[in-house]
Amino acid sequence: MIYQQKNWQAINLANIQQRLAWVQQQPDGVVFCKDSGSQYVAVRKDKGQIKLCLIEKLNLHTDLLQSVLDLNNPLHLVSEYTQAMMLGLVWQNQPKKVYIAGFGGGRIPLVLHHYLPETVVECADVDAIAISAAIQCFGVQFDGRLTVAIQDGREYLEQQSPDIRYDIIMTDVFFGNGYFPHRLATKEFYELCKKHLSTAGVVLVNLLQRDEFYAQKVKTFQSVFSQVCVCPWKDINSVLIGTNGPILEKDEIVSRAKYLQDGHEFSFSFTDRAQDVKIGTELAEIIPNLDKAQVFTDDSPPAGYFDCWLF
Repeated sequence: MIYQQKNWQAINLANIQQRLAWVQQQPDGVVFCKDSGSQYVAVRKDKGQIKLCLIEKLNLHTDLLQSVLDLNNPLHLVSEYTQAMMLGLVWQNQPKKVYIAGFGGGRIPLVLHHYLPETVVECADVDAIAISAAIQCFGVQFDGRLTVAIQDGREYLEQQSPDIRYDIIMTDVFFGNGYFPHRLATKEFYELCKKHLSTAGVVLVNLLQRDEFYAQKVKTFQSVFSQVCVCPWKDINSVLIGTNGPILEKDEIVSRAKYLQDGHEFSFSFTDRAQDVKIGTELAEIIPNLDKAQVFTDDSPPAGYFDCWLF
């Protein structure tokens, strides 16, 4: 079984590299740029890396790099926040089904698909052009285990039958200016996630720390999940990890990550990301005003939530 898996992974990596060969041959600069509603989807080659950005048409501005791929090591997760999103494997090391709201360049789906050859990875994203960019420039190829729906991430989950359960659910949904959809940050949405989780399943959410409503979003997450951990990256991103399964202490999180690191031979330091995780009372120390924060609900978006992003 191990030999068969290693053999499949060697073939899969060769296929990924073959799909990236045309990009390797391009000079540095923009290799993909297409109109997508209120923004442009652009891919740039820069010194052996491929970078996906969403650029606002209004002022040709973007705050966020959506995806980064190392052409010489396409299974390496360059961005530390994407490494942190993989920490769901600490709670569910052999997931049968994974759901990801948000696709971008498909970095996490591609890596999960490679290292977990028995796992089904379902994704949803509203931007068909970004998915085209992932196929053309990021080595993504869909099959029976890796699928994407051109659909709102919450709507996709709402349409699943009640018996559908995922071991890991992730949300990584941003527009180019950093806007995070309100309906993917409410108590009702996380209750929906909980309804579709397996018994010890885990939910992971990528947030921006500079978000004016960062504390409220963490508080809302805490209102649904009995254990909430946060993996902060510098002063930029934080990955929230929530579960209603068994509580894990910090040393157990790290030891499980080391086991996975050794077993999969990840090219990034999975153990380091586990070391970064904050649990329990540490959350109040790193998130100002968490105790005073209000919980988001569908029917009451906070005043100013939409003003600061799109207009």
